[in-house]
Amino acid sequence: MERMRFLSFLPRAQGTIYRQSIQHQARLAPLAQPFVIRSFASTTEQPSVTVTKHDKSPEVAIMTLHRSAFNHDTARLMVKEWKAMEQDPSIRAVMLKSDHKAIFCAGIDFQEFLKGPESFGNYWRTIRKVFDAIYSSKLNTAASMNGHSLGLGCVLGMACQDRFMLGGVPKPGTIGLNEVAVGVPVPHWLVELFADITSRRHAERLLPVGKIMSVEQATDIGLVDKSDFKSQEEMEEWAVKNLILRSQAPRSAQTETMRVIRLNFLNAFRASEEEDVANITRYVAEEEAQSILKAQLEKLASKSKK
Repeated sequence: MERMRFLSFLPRAQGTIYRQSIQHQARLAPLAQPFVIRSFASTTEQPSVTVTKHDKSPEVAIMTLHRSAFNHDTARLMVKEWKAMEQDPSIRAVMLKSDHKAIFCAGIDFQEFLKGPESFGNYWRTIRKVFDAIYSSKLNTAASMNGHSLGLGCVLGMACQDRFMLGGVPKPGTIGLNEVAVGVPVPHWLVELFADITSRRHAERLLPVGKIMSVEQATDIGLVDKSDFKSQEEMEEWAVKNLILRSQAPRSAQTETMRVIRLNFLNAFRASEEEDVANITRYVAEEEAQSILKAQLEKLASKSKK
C-alpha cells in the first residue's frame, strides 16, 4: 500500500584496474551481521533511517532506509545520522541500503509536492543537505541498491563513490532521473553530475525524456558499477568488502584526494543553492507539473484499492 502512494522524483563501467580490485575483494573473510549503534528517532516506532556497525569490521557503518519514499522527516534524520557517523573516528566507510526487497528508494514522498511552494522549498533545501553530506563526506561510500532506484533514489546512489545494483532478484529493478516525465526540468547540478558519471551524450539522450533504465542499461553506461549479483545478501557482502578494501588506504591522503576530486562540483553546487531552490519550487508549482502529479497520484491510489 505504502509504495503505491508515492511517485518517484529526482533524484562507466569502470576500467580493468577497478574490476581487478573488485575481484580481489571476494577473497576477504565472510562478514558477520551488524548491530545497531545509534538512532536519533523515537523508540516507540521504527525510525525511517538507522545506522549499524559491522561487528567483524566496525570501521564500516551501514545506513539503512526503512521507507520506500523520502519525506522531510526522513531527510532531516538522515542528515543528523550522517553527521554522527562523520564524528565517529572509528568509522571509515558507509554502505547505504534499504530493507525493502524490491525498492531502494522510490523518490520523494508525494505529500511533499502538495504542501505548497514554501514548504517544498524548505524540503528541497534539506534534500540538498542530504546530497551534500554524502557527496562531500570524508568517509568511503557505496550504495547497495536492491531494487527500484527512481528519481531521488538515483540521486542518493550518484552521491556515493560506488554503486552496486541488484538486477533481476526478486524482480527486475529500474533506475533513472525521471523529473521531465512529471513536468519538472532536471536541476543543473544533477545534469552535470549525471554527465560526469556517464557522459554528456548519455545525459543528452536520457534526461530530456525522463528515461528510466533497466539495471543492465545503467551498468552499460557506467551509472551502476556492478550488477551481476544472485541475491541481495551477495550484493551487500560485496559492497562491504569493497569498502574494506578502499579503507586500507592511508586515511588523510585518501580523504584529501577525494576532496580535491569533488571540489569543483561541490563549489558550484553550493553556490547555486538559492537559484536551484527558486527554480525547482517554481516548476513544481506550475499547472503542467501539478496536473501530472495529481493524475499520477489518483492513478496510484486507484491501483492500491484493487
